[in-house]
Order: sequence, then structure tokens, then C-alpha cells
Amino acid sequence: MARGIFISGTDTDVGKTAVATAILRQAVAAGLACRGCKPVASGVGHAETDAGRLWLAAGKAGSPEDVCPQSFQAAIAPTQAAAAEGRQVDDKLLRTCLTPHSDADLIVVEGAGGLFSPLSDVTRNADLARDLGLPVVVVDSVRLGAIGRTLATVTAARAVGLHVAAVVLSVTEPLEETSTSPPDSRAAIAHASLAELRRWLPDLPVSWLAYRADEIEPKMDWYALAAAIEAQ
Repeated sequence: MARGIFISGTDTDVGKTAVATAILRQAVAAGLACRGCKPVASGVGHAETDAGRLWLAAGKAGSPEDVCPQSFQAAIAPTQAAAAEGRQVDDKLLRTCLTPHSDADLIVVEGAGGLFSPLSDVTRNADLARDLGLPVVVVDSVRLGAIGRTLATVTAARAVGLHVAAVVLSVTEPLEETSTSPPDSRAAIAHASLAELRRWLPDLPVSWLAYRADEIEPKMDWYALAAAIEAQ
């Protein structure tokens, strides 16, 4: 039976796709049959899409079209992007997004925006993760405020009944770390954020993905952290 995890962020542009693709690459290297899934995406007019990166990271397994069954051109919220094209996000299609990947060992689902960002008129990322029965990996970028944003997202996720499997800090810009980096430098903030989140979340694995790195450190057993997926 396939297992899955839901990658969500504290906000948009925090490094979710980098984390999702790193998990897929690690799982593929471990010999697992993997699939990436982006239930809905906007801003697909760009040269490289999140769905395309997920498909490549999963070893080009399955059909590229099945990775993202709904996509819209404008780089705005999916509901707004769909409306701009005279369309609507299909909620049924959101909830059957895993069906084409049922033969995989591990499915990595990437949400759009933050955990409570709307995907449709009635569905938020948190709602979809719950309905799919998937544990959540919370991602934030390494910048000032990461501690508060991450703790707030983990607390809110648990408050609505979601299981949080892990936290990953994603370094989205070079840190330019030196031996004399001041305490307000990006490098110092990164290390302090990692240490503080581990202190505040002793029950959760907290790791990070360095800038343009291929692997999340320390390594985790993502298959073990994932949940079994019931037939849709």
C-alpha cells in the first residue's frame, strides 16, 4: 500500500518545492518507487514549474500530467487564478489527486501557499491534508521570524487535528557564513532558529535543507514518517 506525506509551508515561497524534491530524491536513491503530486498550481506560465521539478525528482515516474491535475496561468492564489480564466478549482479532483499514483511506495504531496491558504472556495491546504489522511511536514525559510511562524503553524495544524511529522527549515538564499558573522546575520539567524525550534519542539524531528543542497540534514526515514493511504 502506498504511503504519503503532505508538504506545506508557513507561507508562500518558503522552499516547499526544494524540500519536496529533496525528499523524493532521497527516497528514490533508497530504492522506493516514488511519485510527486501537486493537487493544484497557479503561475504555470513560468519556464520551470513545481510539478515539473517533482516529476524529475521522482525519476520521471508516471505521467507528468498526473502530477498536477489542475493548473492555472496567473501567479496568484489558485481560486483567483482560476477565476481569471473563467474556471473554478475542482474540489473532487483535489481529493482524487492520489489515484493515479496508487502503485507507488511513497507519494510526496506539495500544497500551494501556507497550510491555511485556500486551494478552492471551500478547501484549504489543511483541509486537503486531513481529507487525504496525510501527515504534514511544515516548511519555513531561514529568515527572521522563522521560529514564531513555524511554532504558530505547528500549533494551528495540531489544533485542527493534523499530525505533524517533521519540520524542515529551507535555506532559500546564500547565507555567506563566516567566523565573524554578527548575531543579526542570516547565518546566525539560521543556526539560532534551528536550535530554538528543536528546543521548543522536542517531540518533532527538525532538520534543514541548505541552499541548493540535494539532501536534508540530518537524514530522516520519510517512508516511516508517512501514513498509509486508503483507497480513494
